[in-house]
Amino acid sequence: MLHLNRRTALAALLGAAPAALGGYAFAQPPAPVTGTRLSTVEEDEVVITLDAWTDTYGRPTASTLINGQGPFSFMVDTGSTTTVIAERIALLLGVKSTGTATVAGTTGTAIMPVAILDKIQTGAVTRENLRVAILPDAGLSRGDGILGADVFVGKRLVFAIRDKIVRVETSKRSTRAAPRGNLRLRNGMLAEVDGRIGNISARLMLDTGADHCIANPVLGEALRSAYPRLDRIPKVRVVGVTGHKILGEYVILPRVNLKAFKVEDAGAVIADASIFRLWGLESEPAMIVGVNLLSRLSQFSIDYGARVFDAKLASAGDLIARNQSALG
Repeated sequence: MLHLNRRTALAALLGAAPAALGGYAFAQPPAPVTGTRLSTVEEDEVVITLDAWTDTYGRPTASTLINGQGPFSFMVDTGSTTTVIAERIALLLGVKSTGTATVAGTTGTAIMPVAILDKIQTGAVTRENLRVAILPDAGLSRGDGILGADVFVGKRLVFAIRDKIVRVETSKRSTRAAPRGNLRLRNGMLAEVDGRIGNISARLMLDTGADHCIANPVLGEALRSAYPRLDRIPKVRVVGVTGHKILGEYVILPRVNLKAFKVEDAGAVIADASIFRLWGLESEPAMIVGVNLLSRLSQFSIDYGARVFDAKLASAGDLIARNQSALG
């Protein structure tokens, strides 16, 4: 178990590159945000900006073929229900837009062009006639696209953090047994586990497309009541992939227990993000578990067929080397 000094962790946040907050889904626009909005805050009052366009941690990627061409390097985003390709890849392959659709990100929604891919292949999975969103190249800090759960749902993902690769494998679920494990699928696609933040029970969404954990306001209020002396940074601006901005508060969390592993001194942004309403998680304590927490692992797997999440913590030496690399 790794333990970081709280003030050291806060200093690292202030000195690090901005963190990405991802997640995509085709959806109707959600109801307006009822919490604090950035429009009421002056620019010089904002302490930190967490930007959706930066990849701080160098996420694992999967080798992917599109319409028989490639391979291309795609980030695997377990918080996204929608696969996304970079505009330059669409142009390279001659993939034409078939219209537009409303795409929901962490902080809001946007209209994006969409296309149909004849075939997409990665590891043990092949999908045909898949509708994808086309994202401007500036929206992808690295890689050629993002694989969402519309591609890998029903399969087993194995993330090798040190080697920065993801394997898409056949599920280990027995064909004669009903799914039984420590993982649920919200809306049939999003990986959810039960856990505890300190002594507070919470729904935890495993999101490899988000650099930082994001807690909903219900969890934020519960933390303020149970742990009033937690270190905090107020007025943190969150810029989502759709360009929408919301205001949050960064907090160093008490122990996070996902049952598969435990972490001390992880951080989260408490924010009224619209994605919680889209997922039906606005009325109970919930948190998006981002890469700042998942990067504490040497390897983890999400088996969507068997409903099993398994994880192994990295050594202290690996984490120090990884953090030094992320900070440049």
